[in-house]
Order: sequence, then C-alpha cells, then structure tokens
Amino acid sequence: MKTLFTSTSFRMLAITMMIAISTLNLVGQTTHTVSVTDNLFTPKDLTITAGDHVIWTTGGANLHEHNVNGNIATFASNPESFGNALGLAWTYEFVFNTPGTYGYRCDLHFAFGMTGSITVNASNTATNDLAGNTGSFQLYPNPASQYIDLMVPDSHEKISSLKVYSITGTLIDQKVLSGNVETFRYDVSRLNNGVYFMQITASTHKNTLKFIKQ
Repeated sequence: MKTLFTSTSFRMLAITMMIAISTLNLVGQTTHTVSVTDNLFTPKDLTITAGDHVIWTTGGANLHEHNVNGNIATFASNPESFGNALGLAWTYEFVFNTPGTYGYRCDLHFAFGMTGSITVNASNTATNDLAGNTGSFQLYPNPASQYIDLMVPDSHEKISSLKVYSITGTLIDQKVLSGNVETFRYDVSRLNNGVYFMQITASTHKNTLKFIKQ
C-alpha cells in the first residue's frame, strides 16, 4: 500500500522536526528566575551550572528604579561582566558560561542590602565525560591567543589523539594524530575567547587540561 504525502503532511513533519531540534538544544540548560522588588533580589543567592540562563524580572508595589550590576569594574573577582541599566519595568537575561562566583548589586539600593551572588559550577556533561583521567601532560602558553604546544614529559608516551570541549561540555574539535607524537602544536586562534578543556589521549592513559583562549 502506498502512502500519499500531501503538502500539509510535509509541513507537519517539518514542524515536528523543528520542535525536536529545539528540544535537543535545550537539554542540559536550566532557566533560573530572580524576582526584583524594592531593596531585594529573590533568591538572593543562586547556585547554577555553566550554560544555565538567569532571568531577572521587576515586580511588586511602589517599585523604584533598579538594575543588575555585575560588572568587573564593580566586582573585580567576577569571571565576566553582566548587567543592565536602571529602569522601572524590565526583564534582563544572562547566560553564565564561565564557572566561578559572581557578585552583583542594584546601584541605587545596595546600601540597603540589595545585593546578590551567583555560583556557577562546571557542567556535569563536561565533568562526566572528562573525569577519571590520569597522566602527566603539559601545554603552553596558557592563556594563549594563537596556538598552544602540547608535550608529554615521559619519553615512553606518545600523543595519539585529542578532543577540545567548551566549558559547558560541548565537543568543539577532535584530532587523531597519525604516527603518534611527543609534541603537538594546536591552533586556538579560531576559538572564541573563554575557558576550554583539552582531553589528551596517549599510549597508556589520558589526561584533561584546562586552557584559556584570549
């Protein structure tokens, strides 16, 4: 029996595929909401995973102007800057991709305790995939802007392959090195600035090193 596909059937199939792809893209990402009321961020402190979204939304009665200021100029230890301008009614969203502890405040009301913090843990995807590695490898320079050199201190070891992951655990690149080598130069110039993991496989073991592209 032949099945007839009408234009409507094709449209429905295309819509279904788009929904499925969108769902896959959202896997591993969580959205957290913070309520912005007078002199208060709720919750005040958040612990999230790299790649998660945080959305701040104003609300409440007799609302005054507020903002989110997580700029490095104000919080020098923040891994990166985030924030928005002062206003009465707004929604602000930021995706935290770099692990670390972030502080932020409302510029007009921080003296009244209107501050918050966000702790960003490394992605479980990256941790699960890269955990349990042993061995001794070296890479330099770190941070790097053009390239990094890999070296195996043990002369009996040879590098056979490598994989590069983003801080959120996404596989960025992988290479199989023919003939196995003791040193290898990897081009990082095409990568966006940020933190990455490199998983290196050698003759008898593998190791994971973190590097920074700047």
